[in-house]
Amino acid sequence: MPALMIIDMQQDFVSPDGAACVAQALPSVPAIAAALKHARDQGWPVIHIVREHDPAGLNTEPFRKGRPVCVSGTWGAEIVPELAPLENELVVVKTRFSAFYQTALDEVLNSLNWPELVICGTQLPNCLRGTVHDAVNRDLTLSLLVEGCSAQTQPVAEANFYDMANFGVRLLSLADCMAMTNPE
Repeated sequence: MPALMIIDMQQDFVSPDGAACVAQALPSVPAIAAALKHARDQGWPVIHIVREHDPAGLNTEPFRKGRPVCVSGTWGAEIVPELAPLENELVVVKTRFSAFYQTALDEVLNSLNWPELVICGTQLPNCLRGTVHDAVNRDLTLSLLVEGCSAQTQPVAEANFYDMANFGVRLLSLADCMAMTNPE
């Protein structure tokens, strides 16, 4: 059984009023919501990956020092309502692009017996790519939910899909995701 991993679908990245709005993030919400409903219906583990930073930006990338995004406890750090975690779903907090960097994600995946991952969210050239690289380096089986991944522009998205497919990442359509069911 796979696990659905949703990365950084927070107000600062998704909302047009967010501090670091990604142009394609809001349009990707319906596809992610459909995959999330399917995952819940199938009983798959769901892992929400979120950024949280201190107000001064001390625990963020150097280029964001002094202008942090997703400040802990603020509207910008909230997951968009359509994708809000349920009480039994896992939430992993990160401070860098990769969901593996100095987080509990390895322990979470170990507790789930290292499932196949279906990854979606934002932003393809940064957080998705960093996480995917680290997952590939751990020999994980993974797919990117194409309609559920976003970047600032379609050419940037296409270039990232092309690159990641060439190092073994499966590009998964929403229709194919919805057809994935648990064995009887």
